[in-house]
Amino acid sequence: GSEEIFVGSRLRANAMDGDQVEVSWWVGPRGLEGQVQKILTRGRTKLTGTLVQKGRSTQLQPDDPRIGFAVELTGELLGGQPGQAVVARIVSYPHNANESVTVQVTKILGDPDDPRTEVEKILANAGIEDTFPPEVEAEAQAFATEVTEADKVDRADLRHVPFVTIDPETARDFDDAVALEPHGQGFRLWVAVADVSHYVREGRPLDAEARVRGSSVYLPNRAIPMLPEALSSHMCSLVPQQDRLAMVVRVDFDRHGVPKDADFCAAVIHSRERFDYPGVAAALDGDLRGKRKKYEPYLPALQVMEGFAAVLRRRRMERGALDLDLPQAVVELDQDDPRLVRNVRQSRKDPGERGAYGMIEEFMLAANEAVARSFTQREEDTLWRVHDAPSLERIETFSTLAESYGIEVDLEETRTPLGLSRVLASLKGHDAEKALSFQLLRSLKQATYDVVNIGHFGLAAGDYLHFTSPIRRYPDVVVHRLLKRRLASLGKPAGGFPAQDARPLLPSREALAAVALASSQTERKAMEVERETVDVYRTFFMRDRVGDSFDGTVSAVTSCGFFVTIPEPFIEGLVRIEDLPDDEYDFDERTMRLSGALSGNSVALGESVRVEVINVSVPRRKIDLRLAGELTPSTGGRRPGRSRSRSDKARKSGKHQANAHAKSGPRAQTRSKTRETAEPERKGRGTASPSKAAKGKTARKAGKSGRHGRR
Repeated sequence: GSEEIFVGSRLRANAMDGDQVEVSWWVGPRGLEGQVQKILTRGRTKLTGTLVQKGRSTQLQPDDPRIGFAVELTGELLGGQPGQAVVARIVSYPHNANESVTVQVTKILGDPDDPRTEVEKILANAGIEDTFPPEVEAEAQAFATEVTEADKVDRADLRHVPFVTIDPETARDFDDAVALEPHGQGFRLWVAVADVSHYVREGRPLDAEARVRGSSVYLPNRAIPMLPEALSSHMCSLVPQQDRLAMVVRVDFDRHGVPKDADFCAAVIHSRERFDYPGVAAALDGDLRGKRKKYEPYLPALQVMEGFAAVLRRRRMERGALDLDLPQAVVELDQDDPRLVRNVRQSRKDPGERGAYGMIEEFMLAANEAVARSFTQREEDTLWRVHDAPSLERIETFSTLAESYGIEVDLEETRTPLGLSRVLASLKGHDAEKALSFQLLRSLKQATYDVVNIGHFGLAAGDYLHFTSPIRRYPDVVVHRLLKRRLASLGKPAGGFPAQDARPLLPSREALAAVALASSQTERKAMEVERETVDVYRTFFMRDRVGDSFDGTVSAVTSCGFFVTIPEPFIEGLVRIEDLPDDEYDFDERTMRLSGALSGNSVALGESVRVEVINVSVPRRKIDLRLAGELTPSTGGRRPGRSRSRSDKARKSGKHQANAHAKSGPRAQTRSKTRETAEPERKGRGTASPSKAAKGKTARKAGKSGRHGRR
């Protein structure tokens, strides 16, 4: 099942955090409790920490406080000096709770007082490499730097189609291009997607590395690509004014945005121009000055695209697709000194730029759905992008919370996409709109990859998969191969597939399931790395702000305190219950409210508070706050709900939660959650977003969880 089992430190044997273990369990006072019986697989292969001098020996002080074993260094230190941060490989694991972990230094990271060092630690712990193995780079470099005549064999020539790319200003790779033409009483949409599978062949080093990475990782100061730059930024990138290989989706719509026909082929295309979101927004607003003069010949086409995208969006919203627009965090680093964090702010897109982004998003969603429908119609196996309906238990929990704020929720209706979208709409304008929207978002399950199609709840789509971003997502590459195999069997242009590959024509369902599971796991890992990296920069930025006061909003309430989101700078922190004014506080986990039994003061979602920064911990990625103003007296305007626990009890039950939440704030990673529900297909590089939520007594269970993105 999905229940969590609490294992006390004395009952964990020689297990370490991240290990897969076999446990015996029983029902205890804190729920399910257990004892480690056997270690199945080790989860850690390396540690990060700081070299420290103790007497005449140098030792490693691990960063992770969950390493409860003594750490013994062996081998050379590679020139490392006390005070420097390092990565160390685990040489031997403890056989019992009294033994040490033996490690050997493999990499010197440098000054711990540098955010880049902390980021390198995150990447090391996640097993994400910034460079590619030599054999992978060699294979990527071996390809021709231009499309050859041999590459064009078995491809449709679509160089006459007026494709353009529209991406963020900072984009370095362009994996999709679009064109829209009048067709009968409706429109013909062309979506060309980089033909990565032409270069990344099954069984080759490039393929093995792409599968291990699973996806690109986007950090505030750089991207770690899934493919070497020779492919990701050149031969697989649909750069303008050059022939490129592509998999092309053609969808014919009526004027109401209803798809009537679709076709697919391997092709060679020639993108006319490279556009960006701000430029498209300005052009559509009539600004064609200076460098935006290049948009003028395409303005009529862009206007048609804008209008048709609005039709597609309206139709998608009408069927119940969730409209989730939670803020994202943007880390601004000093251009001359990347150690300095200038600001952490919320992303600011003006309405025009947001419209340009949404226009391409609609076209990518339409292409993904068209390909997905074709697999359903032919009853063929593929890698589906699935998103299950929320459980009744979680919807009931949210319903109780919403009703305490005067918002009625129909339980059965809310388990449908259309019903849930109506609930989201009903939150508009409410004082606690953002906090409640986030709590509703947390009630949703995570989107994953699977070989069983259960539909996509967040998109209100019966058939959905990922097809349009193969440069940065491995599942898209797999779907391309499966589509090529079908095209080859039908005698349609398939880019020479499968003659180019000696692998079996169809992978087994079990093999696809293994890819689906691995892709879901690597996606989750990338999201966690992106989230934690932003938290590093947030804490570095706030180190010099201890003692400063800010206005913020209560975004989550737990038995150990409450989280506050500060809009500028865009950070989150915890006000612990022990730092509240003297009183006995009742915590109601159904309504997420703390109430002072003596004073009548209360803390609830959405309330404005003034807080002071009292402590910042970079290693633990946490910011501690305390009230700098008065709490709000309970007015009875909201139904209070039944009191569940007094402050002493709340502090006791919240003690282990405080540790669990030490590295995270009240919000789930915005990009990850958006990807899990609305599935936008574009990504502003260099952005990241808030961290995971905590929810009082349910924190251990519910705390599991976030371009394009991972959405």
